[in-house]
Amino acid sequence: MADKRKTLTLKPSTELFSPEEDIRVELHTYDLLLPCRRYEIGYKVALLGNISPTLEFLLRLLKSVDGIDEDEARAFFGYSRTEMEYVLAEATAPGYVDRRDGRLWLTTAGDHLFVEGGDEPAIFAVEKRRKEYGFDQLSLSPERPVALDRVEMYLPDLSVDSPFGGGNPSRAVGERFRYFFRELSDRQEKRSKRRNLYSIDSVVPSDRYQVSVRIKIYCQASSPNVPEIDLSSWRPDQELSDRPQVEKAVGEFVGSLETNSSRDAEVHEIFMGLAAEFFKEYSFSRGGLSVGRYWKYAVGHRGEIRVDRRTIPLAGSLTTKDNLERVLRIVDAGLRESAPPPIVVVVPPLIKHWGATSLLRDANLLVRQKLRVERKDEVREPEVICIMPGKHPKYLNETFDQVVGIDFHELPPGLEFLLIPGVAVVALFHAPLGTSMGVPAPFGFASFDADVVKRAGSLIVDKVVRFIERDHIRSRIESEFDKAGSPNSEGAPHIPE
Repeated sequence: MADKRKTLTLKPSTELFSPEEDIRVELHTYDLLLPCRRYEIGYKVALLGNISPTLEFLLRLLKSVDGIDEDEARAFFGYSRTEMEYVLAEATAPGYVDRRDGRLWLTTAGDHLFVEGGDEPAIFAVEKRRKEYGFDQLSLSPERPVALDRVEMYLPDLSVDSPFGGGNPSRAVGERFRYFFRELSDRQEKRSKRRNLYSIDSVVPSDRYQVSVRIKIYCQASSPNVPEIDLSSWRPDQELSDRPQVEKAVGEFVGSLETNSSRDAEVHEIFMGLAAEFFKEYSFSRGGLSVGRYWKYAVGHRGEIRVDRRTIPLAGSLTTKDNLERVLRIVDAGLRESAPPPIVVVVPPLIKHWGATSLLRDANLLVRQKLRVERKDEVREPEVICIMPGKHPKYLNETFDQVVGIDFHELPPGLEFLLIPGVAVVALFHAPLGTSMGVPAPFGFASFDADVVKRAGSLIVDKVVRFIERDHIRSRIESEFDKAGSPNSEGAPHIPE
């Protein structure tokens, strides 16, 4: 009778998490480019000031009773005829009051002295301004230009399928400028409550630019298949309410990350082959990994590392703050027993937009610093090499010291490895949990166990490195794994064909 093929089994998450114990899990971080443009805006600012009390009283009266008889107005204030003539001269000379046939009317100019929403008049001077302001091209909200670094320049763009403003973008920019005037005003104007936008005279498009928007994807531990988008690293909640178009574009980007769960059984066998002792508590007697139970353990585990706990679970991508701290502790522990190697090998998962964040570059830098060797005459840091099938995005060239392209490899597409020969290994499987199609919820492990690291090295050489066509690169990587030690036949993992 043929052996029954082992399979990954997904337990319903509701069996594992009660509402009281449910926790929020960080899955991914992405940095995306938001298209923006500068506009040269010509406008006028009204600088408001006080008027004389006598004129103010007259204007208030006419605001309430327009067309009043002059004698009635004089009697209302108790003025003499001479005093009334003085007040009327102050009101009619600038055109605030119209005096006809013994009656008084408030002119349009006089009516404009009453600030919108106020009940008292004020005179004002009008000053012209002409400045450049930046707006994003999705919501036409203010966005200041910030220089992009080498990684950010090549990040994915947010879509601009339906730009704000329709067929008259300049008019739309003017309307948004009026809406955000207080936010865009310079410091002097912000300090003065008596300055208002009087008119917008011209809007001229200028240079285009991009800014980086950081998004984080979370989920509830009980529902890893339901992504939650967090934009708080970019804008506070009260400002996001003015930018629904950006939120929509981010939602479409997250939707584009959906993938299916591919070659799950093979991943299970690889994990069991690399760290059988660690995974045995989460396997069924008839074979197969209880992914639900392992997921619960991974999201609730704090990642404490001891001599007798050399392998720890991970949930979420490598660039999450908690996972990166755990991996760096694993590297520290591995360095107590092995010398720093001159290379680090990364095999990314074949999923859309993997590594699209400057945090991955920063994570590589931290790993390099951990492995730095300082001698009197030299300082050496390892070279971080990424091995990837097919065409790779340009931002990876700025993230790694070298990206080695190959035609294909024999690992399941959702597997990710970070391997430091002789020191440590990180393995993550990017796949939707609880559904056949969805945003991946990475899970896996990190280890400084010498046997696990050796097995992982053997796996990477056999399934990935041997497909490198450039002999000198392939030979160099194989040589470093040989120096770190190769497992004997008893310790080698069983890898499915």
